[in-house]
Amino acid sequence: MMRREKMIIKLLVLPESILSWKGVTYNEEVVDDPLDHDGRTRSFKHERGNWATLIYINYTPSDCLDTWMNSVLDKLPVQGNVISSPHISLSRTLILKFHWIESFVEGMKLLCRRSNKFAIQLTDVRVYCNEEKTRTFLGIYCQDENGMLKCLTEALDNLLAGYQLPSFYKDTSYHISFFWCLGDKRAYLKEILPSLTSSLNDFLVENMEDAYVHVNEIQCKIGNKCYNFELK
Repeated sequence: MMRREKMIIKLLVLPESILSWKGVTYNEEVVDDPLDHDGRTRSFKHERGNWATLIYINYTPSDCLDTWMNSVLDKLPVQGNVISSPHISLSRTLILKFHWIESFVEGMKLLCRRSNKFAIQLTDVRVYCNEEKTRTFLGIYCQDENGMLKCLTEALDNLLAGYQLPSFYKDTSYHISFFWCLGDKRAYLKEILPSLTSSLNDFLVENMEDAYVHVNEIQCKIGNKCYNFELK
């Protein structure tokens, strides 16, 4: 009898073709391997129905500024990498439920239609570390003289509150990260910040067009899909 029961259970296992109905692909639990991501670890595990989400301002440095960023590597006391897709974060990394996505995207559209375009100024180099203290970053600080960036962040925080999602950091320091390394290396990097800032300022004096970032739209990445929202 026991043998027959085992055979019935085996026959009732659903094939993957059935489990992938309604456009939702069936996946086994994903085990994250830091070796696949240059030693980086995820702050939360993969879970079906949860979508990693980030709101940010995309930034493409000029060829000259990109050259400056790469030249910094030789001056650093730690080993790391230049960030290939720099941006200005406007939210933490969020977990968005699948059934929230449509209304959340509509909320982002309405919010951006009410927000004006603006510009921010690049000023100095600062060091940052993530909450888990697993990675350290060098970033170019973005000065928000007119408070437009702060107003935009506050509006985004109000939208996030409707989904019971965490607001952005209270001690916000808007910046464009351009270098990262593993671990908490702030103590090593703080020592060279004055010389890096001096080098950046010399560069910006000769390349004034790189001193300002004109913000005409913001981006939101949900899973592997990116949305662009134009400001008015």
